[in-house]
Amino acid sequence: MKHNHFGARSIDEYAYSSKLKNWNSSLKVLCSFIIMILSICSQNVIVPILIAVSAGVITIYNGKIHTREYLSLMCIPLVFLIMTSIAIMLDFNFSGGFSVKVLPENVYRAVHISCRAIGAVSAMYLISLSTPVTEIIAVLGKLKLPFVIIELMNLMYKYIFILLDSQAKMKNSAAARLGYCNFRTSLKTFGLICGNLFAVSLRRASDYYNAIESRCSGGKIKFMCQKKTIKSKQVIFFVVYVILIILSEILLDTILKGTFYEQ
Repeated sequence: MKHNHFGARSIDEYAYSSKLKNWNSSLKVLCSFIIMILSICSQNVIVPILIAVSAGVITIYNGKIHTREYLSLMCIPLVFLIMTSIAIMLDFNFSGGFSVKVLPENVYRAVHISCRAIGAVSAMYLISLSTPVTEIIAVLGKLKLPFVIIELMNLMYKYIFILLDSQAKMKNSAAARLGYCNFRTSLKTFGLICGNLFAVSLRRASDYYNAIESRCSGGKIKFMCQKKTIKSKQVIFFVVYVILIILSEILLDTILKGTFYEQ
């Protein structure tokens, strides 16, 4: 049976079922971080789009994730990007009355920011949909990041799943009792679930914490990660991929220099 949250497969399940999960985690994290930085720092809209498309192709083709499922995940950040772009494009003028207009430079700025964000999100999906969270946390530990950051990720990893699992059980229980038979009842059910969710999640989190402490963990969660060797073909693949993106940025920056893309 599939592990579902809100009717959709969890990110962790995608990572465990990905064909890229056997690739070295440190190499995947490094490559994803580099292309994410390249997307954020790009001076044109074409390179972030190339990053988004190429990262999506790698995730779908090499990771063997269904295209429809990947696009449905991409729709989540796209909603927020559209709302942000609309706010950037609009220019409000309060002098001599109230007026709203759309400036051409604001349109490009909104498109540029959105494209860079989409490229960065695609880079994040490349790592999150191919590498379990436990392995990502292990890689961050190897990088000697502050203990506070790693422990915060541990807590987020634990309690988010506790919260989602509690909500899923409450929703199934309410549905079995016809809690969603009409709109009015659905609103009442939603309110009751929201009211109980926090208390139930805190109680379950406390139970899990006591279980961990009873095993003398010292307040830390340690994950057993499989050792994955770095293969030469993986290094060549990622190096060539990053170099092509850098060359594209340099080439396009030279071609588009002095055009509207730099305004």
